[in-house]
Amino acid sequence: MKTNLRITGFILIFLSFLVFYSCFPDDNVTEKQTNSQTAKTTQSFNGVICDGKKILKFGSLADLQQEHLALYQQYEANNQDEQVLVDYENLNNFYSLRKKDQDMDDGIIPNDPNFDETNFTLDPILETLLNEDGMIIIDDRLYIWDSGCIIQSIPFSCSNYLVLLDFYHASLSNSPDQMHDLFVHYGIQNINICDDPNFDFEEISENGGKVNGEEPRYKNKNGCGYDVVVNSKLTSCDNGFNTYEISFESIVPLGSTAPLNVFYVSSPFGDLSQVEAATALAGPYGAIPLTNQDQTYGYIMPFTDTFYLRIPNNLSDTFVVTFSSAVNLFTGNSCLALDQTTIDNACPFSISAIKNAVNSSQSIWTFSITSGSGCTFSADKVTWNFGDGTSITGGLTETHTYSSPCSMEYFTVTATIQGTACGVSNPVFIKSNIPVGNPCMRENYKFPTYKDNVNGKKVKLTAKLKRNVFGKSVFKNVFKWRVTGSKTIQSAGNIYNPSATNGGCMQVNISSVVPSKTTTGKKRNVQKEKFPALYHIDATDPYEIHFSHSNGFNHVLTASGLYCSQ
Repeated sequence: MKTNLRITGFILIFLSFLVFYSCFPDDNVTEKQTNSQTAKTTQSFNGVICDGKKILKFGSLADLQQEHLALYQQYEANNQDEQVLVDYENLNNFYSLRKKDQDMDDGIIPNDPNFDETNFTLDPILETLLNEDGMIIIDDRLYIWDSGCIIQSIPFSCSNYLVLLDFYHASLSNSPDQMHDLFVHYGIQNINICDDPNFDFEEISENGGKVNGEEPRYKNKNGCGYDVVVNSKLTSCDNGFNTYEISFESIVPLGSTAPLNVFYVSSPFGDLSQVEAATALAGPYGAIPLTNQDQTYGYIMPFTDTFYLRIPNNLSDTFVVTFSSAVNLFTGNSCLALDQTTIDNACPFSISAIKNAVNSSQSIWTFSITSGSGCTFSADKVTWNFGDGTSITGGLTETHTYSSPCSMEYFTVTATIQGTACGVSNPVFIKSNIPVGNPCMRENYKFPTYKDNVNGKKVKLTAKLKRNVFGKSVFKNVFKWRVTGSKTIQSAGNIYNPSATNGGCMQVNISSVVPSKTTTGKKRNVQKEKFPALYHIDATDPYEIHFSHSNGFNHVLTASGLYCSQ
């Protein structure tokens, strides 16, 4: 009897549990049902999740280009309807840079006053492919984009995702030492997309979504007002060593961020293990680190400013020092300047170039050939050719004044010694890539983004002048405001076109070459104008862009961050 009662009690408890449980939803079942329903409208995420953030992954750059082309064609076929981009994000279960901007606009996530998606890209297609931090994986490297000339990459891992974020924030806080430390120790590399059209997705969209298929054109001179010249000056030939001072000169736009400076040393056939370096002439000297190597430029040096190389004088080898310097990263105006100097240790003399002054009418440089302690040569006179058609016969040091052309030019200076050096009669020394031009003219410039909240929606206005890989100008103006109505963009003021010989700049009214553009609806108004000519914006007389909306809103965007270089 007791046994039956006990069994009956268990049954009653079990039935009560079923009734109680049925009153509450099963979270696991709900999630499975939701996922099953979502699977009908989305596909599995094709990427990686790091720190809770999704990143699209592509096996190669060609794969990314194909994905970009397919989305571009669909976007254009639907009259640039942003819903196409929304559908792509939903289909791929992906949170993009574009979506982050929209969520801030809709108040779904808190507004970040420092966030500006236009500093990553002005291309709405790439904006949809980049994740919320402006990153994407190509092959085995993680990239962070920049709407200027320089993008950064790092070997992919989730820990390196955080490193690249640290590098990004160090740039925004203008901390070049931290940037250099991260760059050197974690294998960060930069790519000059103004030289390489394969990575320039803004230009790819301007070309109908197709890649031009051009090989990279490594100019490293990007018309953004920033240039460098690196020198290797012999200081002594004592105690079995030739010692060289490695330094640089620069022409820098006023208001630029502190530069990210990186030195590399290479030798095609020389023995780098015997080369020593120090930050002071007196030392102490130590072996150069042969650990972090760039495939193009050689081993990275742990210095950001003047340093000294000491090479045994019995090594009759040639060594190349490359200096790479970037400013204004992640501002939309990132720019790389690069120069090289060759050390011929068998004949250690070379030309050094010192910048005296640059302005809109002239550039003054001093050139010299120096001998070090224990190293001399016999020279009665030196014939200098400054590369601009001017030559003189003078001494070991001469100052030359160049007339400034409209577009920056790069001259090669030669010095022919009337005497003997290194056992050679009348040897010739060469110094290339001396920058000369109007420091107020720019071929590449992004206007500061104007941001405001009007009628509950964010207005974003920006503009960009760009020299494409073919040396021609592209004007791009962007009016983003998710408010129904007519959006009009109109440019006013002057732009400048080099004369046939580049001897001067011809003033052109921008409205005569860049028409106004009006769109209707909520979608963004993106104006892209390509020209078979090269134009400049002048820091002393910049053009401006007028944005207006049919509901009465208007704003004039000015080049408030544009200054001459010095």
